Amino acid sequence: MASSPNPIDIANVKQLAASGSPSLAETIEAYLDQPEPTPEAPPREGALTFPAFLRLLASAQGLRTPEQRRERATDAWKRFLAQLDPAPPPRLELADLLVRIYEEGTDAGRSALRDVARSAPLVFGAWGGLKRIYKLAEARLDAELFGVLAFRFDTEVARGGRREVSRGTLIYMRRRAWRFLRELGRSVPELYPQFAVEVLRHYTPDTRFGDLWVANHVWAHRAGKYDGRSFHGGVPPSDMVKHRAFDEAWRRSPDPLMLLLSTCEADPPARFAIQGLRKDFPEALRSVTPAWLARLAFRPLASAHDFLIETLLGSPELHQSKLRSLGLHDAALALLDSPSAKARAFAIEYARAHAADLDAERLAGLLASAHKDTRAFAAAALQGRSPRALGHELLGRLLTHGETEAWAAKALGESFDRAELPEPFLIDMIYGEPAQKRWAAAHFKARYRPGELGTGFWVRVLDDPRHEDDDRATETALDALGKYPVAAIGTPWLLDALTRKSIGRTVATWLQKADALPDLTAESVERLKGLVFSAETRAVALEVLGNPKIVTPRQLTLPWLLALARRADPTLNGFARRYLLAHMKPQDFDPGQDPSGRGDREAGTAKLFALALGEKEPEPMRAFAQTYLRCHHPVLGPEQGEAKELELKQALKRAAFTAERIWPALSDPREDVRRFAALITRAELRAWGYQTRVYELAHSDAKEVRNIAFDALRKAGDPSADPAMTLTVEELDPAQVFALTESLKKSARELGLSLILKHYARLGGPERLGWLMQSADREVRLFAVRMLWEKHRPRDLPPGWRPRAARGEAGPTAEPPEDAGRFEDVEALRRFLRYVLSGIPAGRSPEPGDGAGPRRRLSASEAKRRVIEIVRDLAVEDAAFAALVAPVIAEFTGSIAKGEWQACLAALLHLRRAHPGLEIEGLAAPSVGQERA
Repeated sequence: MASSPNPIDIANVKQLAASGSPSLAETIEAYLDQPEPTPEAPPREGALTFPAFLRLLASAQGLRTPEQRRERATDAWKRFLAQLDPAPPPRLELADLLVRIYEEGTDAGRSALRDVARSAPLVFGAWGGLKRIYKLAEARLDAELFGVLAFRFDTEVARGGRREVSRGTLIYMRRRAWRFLRELGRSVPELYPQFAVEVLRHYTPDTRFGDLWVANHVWAHRAGKYDGRSFHGGVPPSDMVKHRAFDEAWRRSPDPLMLLLSTCEADPPARFAIQGLRKDFPEALRSVTPAWLARLAFRPLASAHDFLIETLLGSPELHQSKLRSLGLHDAALALLDSPSAKARAFAIEYARAHAADLDAERLAGLLASAHKDTRAFAAAALQGRSPRALGHELLGRLLTHGETEAWAAKALGESFDRAELPEPFLIDMIYGEPAQKRWAAAHFKARYRPGELGTGFWVRVLDDPRHEDDDRATETALDALGKYPVAAIGTPWLLDALTRKSIGRTVATWLQKADALPDLTAESVERLKGLVFSAETRAVALEVLGNPKIVTPRQLTLPWLLALARRADPTLNGFARRYLLAHMKPQDFDPGQDPSGRGDREAGTAKLFALALGEKEPEPMRAFAQTYLRCHHPVLGPEQGEAKELELKQALKRAAFTAERIWPALSDPREDVRRFAALITRAELRAWGYQTRVYELAHSDAKEVRNIAFDALRKAGDPSADPAMTLTVEELDPAQVFALTESLKKSARELGLSLILKHYARLGGPERLGWLMQSADREVRLFAVRMLWEKHRPRDLPPGWRPRAARGEAGPTAEPPEDAGRFEDVEALRRFLRYVLSGIPAGRSPEPGDGAGPRRRLSASEAKRRVIEIVRDLAVEDAAFAALVAPVIAEFTGSIAKGEWQACLAALLHLRRAHPGLEIEGLAAPSVGQERA
């Protein structure tokens, strides 16, 4: 079996039994109340588990005849005990253990057995042992063990609780107990009263006497009002000796009845004993000793008390005036809280006449009695005494009783000065019963001016451990303490109170509203810093730490704030960032500042840039430093949201934002660093004199960096553009602009083309267009040919001529051709085209778009073929251009390069099809190879 999670096993029980431990019975009951241990492995198939065995026994009880029930139960027991896997529960070993304890016969062992018999669960293991002990007690005439077991059998039938023994078995056992008593009364009548008393004295006040079998036979057997299952009529009867069993046996001696009266726990057995003594042994009652009578007074039985009073009143020798001398004074006073009204009346009368010195504490205890007459007597006796003699503590307790509340409140107010009521007493009242709380509230209102008690008193009230279980007292103390300034309460206590669940929230609201904490020490600041890392206290700790009226930036220390800013938790790094922005100057970041806190501004600024751009700095730290530098930039700062929110005044000059610090960061692989550098660059570009270096940025892989160049170049010459970050037209560098058309980034190439188109008069030239015609990008090549035609058309073309719209455009070009160094005549343009086509080198690598795959080098023939195709496409669109270029293309059909003459021949065929009337002069005859092709 797997080890049980419970602390008790059968070995523990055996060890206690061997040592004679007085806690044996308690341990056995705790052991039996434990759940069954869980098997280490599932039971084998077909095995009879203990729960299944119990179900078999239960089903056996449902059979019709006793023989069938007995046979089925016996078979189940044989099958269960015969198997080894799973083994029977260890608690079955209790049976042999209990019997062994009985056989040893020690006083400790018998005491444990009595306790087990009275209250242990009747489950298998314990039951087997108790049943065997009962049989041994019958055989050995052991009245003590017989009595307790017979009592248990008799009461268990009508009582619930955990048990595995069937009700039928218990009915049989209690019938057997009565049969034994009956046979004893017939054969050995002198022993019958002794055994019967041992049964009767165990019944308790909560016993349902009408459901009993053994007891009702003892005192009502001869009435015959019973059947095979239960008794009828009044049980127990009013006359309990008229029909008692074996009447002659009871008349032999008064000792069993005297024993029963002095040891029984319930009222019916006491009445049975009293009625028997009065009927059979009146002389014995007249000769009882005062000591025996005194014992009756301390028994909580109304019948015994009534009998005692009748005895006292019936004997002149036991007059009230003689009770003190007879040693019955305390016994008479014990009857003040008797369940018998007659006994209470006697005791009250006696106390008034002969116990004027009754202890005040005892009288106060009687105020808790369930009997009104007793409470009234005690209240009257106390109110007749001097309040000062009673003392303030007792008067405070008397506030809790309705009979004395008003009198005690008045006595405290009139008989004691304010100074005579000590602080512990007042705190006890605050934590007392509702009546005591009411008195305390009225006392404070009447005897103290507002605020006179001071914060120390209410702090001590809240430090009392009782506040955790008394919400009303805690609320009273918090309300009173909350009326004082927070600074008067004491910072150490406030910080301790923050961590206490019952008052932490209220204290947090006080601290959040505080304007100053004069006694805030370095230790307290460190304590607040520690509270930042607790979810329950974080909010208030951050709010107090963030209040510069309470905690100065120097007390927080820069290292702690920077460490907080490095944390990933948004609450912590957000607090640190806001605080550093609002309260730290650049010089505060100087790592080498002197002990007085003075730092160098330049060193602090350098540290900020190191934090913002450093390779090993975590992202939260970089984010803070970048935000700080943004917000304190003299130009950018006023527009930053954080600066507006915190109403920051910019603490840095533009000279701090040098190109040496910022420009390299534009190439940083981290996006946040590039964004920060791009923002600063836009503001400082012209101040650095770096406006002419924007072309470098156009080739960047980062969009935010490329956009700096795009905005600076695209808006050149725009009067609405920001001059700080925009180039003038005069600053445009033709070589750099044309170089953009060869960028690996498609967006950069498009920017270069748009600049050339927009500022061609300044940037253009046919030689540059010839260079563009060799581009790997088809759009660039097409642009170059179109610009060659539109911007450098021959002078002998008709003035005002406009080229046809480009493919895909709705109408003519928006701008008329401008004089940008036009050729003198058509032949001059043709010569230029011949020069370009004949001198094309190996082509540059194609770059279809940003992020394209690996590049490859083009051959010269392939590059030339692509230029021819571009010239062809434009000539197909424009007849005038076709007439100009057709003779040049025709000249190259005689090339020995197969790809070249094929491309030219195909271009001419396209032109003839597009322009049927086109005449092409100088078209060379195809060679043999061309014809074959």
